[in-house]
Amino acid sequence: MAEMPQLLEEAAAGKGRPVYLFEGDEYLARTSARELADALVPEKDRALNLILVDASAGAREIASHLVTVAMFAAPKAVVVEGADVFAEEIDAERELTRVRELWQGKRQRDAARRLLKLVRPAGWAAADLAAASAAKWRKDVGAAPSNEDKPWLQELSAFALDQKLVAPPEDLDALIKAVERGLPPKSHLLLVAESLPPKHALVRLAAEKGAHVKRRAERRGRGIDTLDISEIVAQELGSLRKKIARDAEIELKNRLGDDLRLIATELQKLALFVAEKPTIQREDVEAIVAPVREEEFFAVAEAVGEGDPGKALQLLHDELRRKANPGSVALPFLGSVASAVRKALADSARYAGLPPRELGYNEFQSRIFPDLEAELSGRGQKVPHPFVAYLGYKRSRRRPRAFWRRMLVRCAEADFDLKNGAEPRLLMERLLVEVCA
Repeated sequence: MAEMPQLLEEAAAGKGRPVYLFEGDEYLARTSARELADALVPEKDRALNLILVDASAGAREIASHLVTVAMFAAPKAVVVEGADVFAEEIDAERELTRVRELWQGKRQRDAARRLLKLVRPAGWAAADLAAASAAKWRKDVGAAPSNEDKPWLQELSAFALDQKLVAPPEDLDALIKAVERGLPPKSHLLLVAESLPPKHALVRLAAEKGAHVKRRAERRGRGIDTLDISEIVAQELGSLRKKIARDAEIELKNRLGDDLRLIATELQKLALFVAEKPTIQREDVEAIVAPVREEEFFAVAEAVGEGDPGKALQLLHDELRRKANPGSVALPFLGSVASAVRKALADSARYAGLPPRELGYNEFQSRIFPDLEAELSGRGQKVPHPFVAYLGYKRSRRRPRAFWRRMLVRCAEADFDLKNGAEPRLLMERLLVEVCA
């Protein structure tokens, strides 16, 4: 596995390799690829000899860029982002997010081709993109755009029809063979992907013809506070001559988790927020960064189990504050609510035959937990800590089983409504109040 300092040193000496694969965290992989491309191609030649293309352009177009000799005798680099599209199995939700980012970034052609490639297995064309219902999207494609996506999706559909765009052919061999035959002198292919199968043709090609670079943020321990984001801080704040205080950095990671691209975006916002101040303080982070870590979704389930609508709604509103797309918030929250309801229903059935009086923890641990442990172990399921199980037992007694059955039906109805165009925020607020009533 190659290291960046070594590759940058080779590039500066004019000894770049034909192929590079940057794999791992999207933010780090992309920034590393662009840093190396800048090292390979002198600044005066980048306007013509540094080509940035999305993988949705197709393998043949990428190969065409590679084998075309540069107009001037200078190094040439073709940076291909989103190379995950060449994997056999594609995450439809992630692809939709990528398309949205490309469209909002004014890369209309890349966005249209990427979306057409995603929907091609369903037999769709450009005209179907804006006409299909959310239910049909989810059934045929595996993911559905939200109501907020409809305006730009209509624009994308019209753009694709006007430009007569179609999905590029599935012909990865064209790119593989072009590299194997040998690229023109001083030509370089830089591929960026979050994850490719270990035996994928592009992984093999990078190993044989160049370098495979894995870029992930390191942790010096298990806690989120040990996540090393110094590289991102330097990238986003260094040129602005700003710093972030240690306690502010810890608070930022506690609120955002290990999503490095999100951390980078929030650092940009914080730099604007503090204006002339040289250092970002903890109170600045608390003022404008909403908590979005995965633990928040577990907290939603806890609020449902405890019957705390205030806490559940606060968590929902925190997430809505951060994301402009309520649809991308509603479904994960609904999943957390439904999971909590199913657990409460299962606990209600499991403990239905126990005495009417509430058992103390010690009595529950000695009398009830051994049977629960045997039951879950026999099914190959994870056995919870006794106190966690005891909390589930206590929660199950607060409402009759009929209530949880009714709420499970409400979750199913909410899921159907969300996928058929219901307003996400109002629907989720109503559901949370009802479930936590």
